Amino acid sequence: MHKNKVHNNFLLVIILFVIILSLFFFNRGNDTPGPISIKLITSVHKDLPFEFKTNKKTLKIFPGEITTINYFVKNLGQKKMTGIASFQVYPKELRDFMTKMNCFCYEEQMLNAGEEEKYALVLLIDPKVTKNIKEAIIQFVFFKK
Repeated sequence: MHKNKVHNNFLLVIILFVIILSLFFFNRGNDTPGPISIKLITSVHKDLPFEFKTNKKTLKIFPGEITTINYFVKNLGQKKMTGIASFQVYPKELRDFMTKMNCFCYEEQMLNAGEEEKYALVLLIDPKVTKNIKEAIIQFVFFKK
């Protein structure tokens, strides 16, 4: 009888171990955050005669994937102008998980009259981003230098 009890306890421990192990592996996929819906906002300060836009107003970014967003800037003025774009992200908690691998922000951009340029923002959102960030805003504002 003692032998059966030890055998049953051993089986119970093995079964519990398998259940715990399977729960761990099945829940791992659920910890991966889904895509983040990003709204892209562009604007230009009134003193700068630039047109500034992107070909997308919204997009989905998957954490862990490198994303390129193209922006287009045109000098609508009659003379050479220089501007600088500032960059903001909302919610601000997302900034801690975002790496800008390439960005035209905070750099002087000089355009001749009528000239148009294409700039790219290349970014990576860390896969460790919190699951509660489902939507975000990336905003650029061009200012006169």
